[in-house]
Amino acid sequence: MKKKSKILEKIRTILGMGPSDPKDPFSYEGPEGEGEKAVENDSDIAEFEYRYIGSIGANSHSYHVKFDESAIFTLEGMQYPFGEVSMEVDANTAAQIAALYKKHNLRKWNGYDRTARHVLDGDGFTLKIKFRDGKQLHAHGSNAFPKGYREFRDEMREIFKPLVAQIVERENRKIIERGVSGKITSVLANFIQRGNSGRDEYKIFVLSPDLREKNCDVHIVSDSGTYFEEGKLDLYVTLTDTPAFFEKVDALIKKYDIMQWYGWEKAAEDYNNEEWFQVSFSYEGGNISAHGTLHPENYDAFREELIRLIKDSLQERGLLPNKEEAGE
Repeated sequence: MKKKSKILEKIRTILGMGPSDPKDPFSYEGPEGEGEKAVENDSDIAEFEYRYIGSIGANSHSYHVKFDESAIFTLEGMQYPFGEVSMEVDANTAAQIAALYKKHNLRKWNGYDRTARHVLDGDGFTLKIKFRDGKQLHAHGSNAFPKGYREFRDEMREIFKPLVAQIVERENRKIIERGVSGKITSVLANFIQRGNSGRDEYKIFVLSPDLREKNCDVHIVSDSGTYFEEGKLDLYVTLTDTPAFFEKVDALIKKYDIMQWYGWEKAAEDYNNEEWFQVSFSYEGGNISAHGTLHPENYDAFREELIRLIKDSLQERGLLPNKEEAGE
């Protein structure tokens, strides 16, 4: 047992984790902040910055507000394709953040800098607040969080939620107006019925042949028999003459102005009984992606023509099993 313990301690040393606490092998390292000793700062907040560090960077984002003559909110995040962008905000935002600071006793967090170094994956945060009197508050945690952090985080996100929505809508409109260019390089389309909408499933992914030899991946469950024979269809094949197929898809995208779907991410009120969809059309210059259970304009017509186009393309190339083969 002692030998095993020594080996574990050696591993911790190699990983830079330091000796373990026999009472708590998952103990945190670093200061917990000023806590009750912290003095309240009644000066106005001049700058507020919150950064979320997601698992391996995923969904990492930051909210930054500078309260100068014109208060500016800046948003940046890995899930946003437009980089770091800003917008003016009204004085109400300053009042909301000041109230948040008081309500959650953020003064106690100053100096918090804890890490659970035994955790190899997870998330973390950094919070910085600058006051008009020149003083600052700083707190940071990696898989470690001050008491009340979750409540603070959720309320803070509610404050910034409408601002984020405005920025995303504004930047998406710019991308929609700019459009895409060049030829299609990949097509992904998923239409998954659920609840009262049915039980059909259509999953299609087609790449340019120069990216992968077997460039056509199709998984279909046809319960209704509307487009394909009833039953399951699984294909992982080479779609010959892919450029011709992509040209037809591109024609459908232009016909129904699917560029307007860019950034669509909406849920229907009764989402459990609506078909979930996901489409992503990559071009040499840009892409069009959308998903949700609330369907955008021209959805039904575009969906039908796209599924029929896929079926016809597979059939023309002899990639669909005949009825005898399907029944075996």
